[in-house]
Amino acid sequence: MKTQTFTDIFTKELAVDAILNTEFHGFKEDYLILHCLLKLHKPKSVFECGTNMGMGTEIICNAVPTANVYSLDLPTELAHISLQHPISEGKGDKVGSLCKRPFTQLRGDSMTFDYSKYPCDAYWIDAEHTEAAVKHETKQAVKCKAKLIVWHDSDMPEVMAGILAGIGKSYEVYRVEGTRIAYALKKSK
Repeated sequence: MKTQTFTDIFTKELAVDAILNTEFHGFKEDYLILHCLLKLHKPKSVFECGTNMGMGTEIICNAVPTANVYSLDLPTELAHISLQHPISEGKGDKVGSLCKRPFTQLRGDSMTFDYSKYPCDAYWIDAEHTEAAVKHETKQAVKCKAKLIVWHDSDMPEVMAGILAGIGKSYEVYRVEGTRIAYALKKSK
């Protein structure tokens, strides 16, 4: 794994029109990195694991406005199995409600969902923060031949363990110091 700094990725040019997420300490930098990575790599499609309220979805849709964006979160009847669901956070069943731009909301369990129906160029993984979930979601992105995979909360040991267990050898993994972001790029042959 290679290490980068915020300024290795962030540029004023890439950050033009970025939405600033100040919901929690550090989110501004985390989501600016996501925005810049998407602007730099220009995916035509993005798959998000973990919609929650949809702020990340809004940031993705804003960064790549012509991309097809799919966002997956648990259906209402399974909300109780995750601490990362708006219902579990006391916000009600408002999955995706903060995203005002066009995207496709998918509802299902990321551990059993058929990702092959939605192969995308890029994946944003920010759902359940367990090694098993992150490993599974990462393996699905790899199977779908994603060019770019970005993870949030990679500073958590269980998230990083899931990344490393799921990524395989066909990707170069980077950790962005001073943020919670890690990302991987598919190696060229």
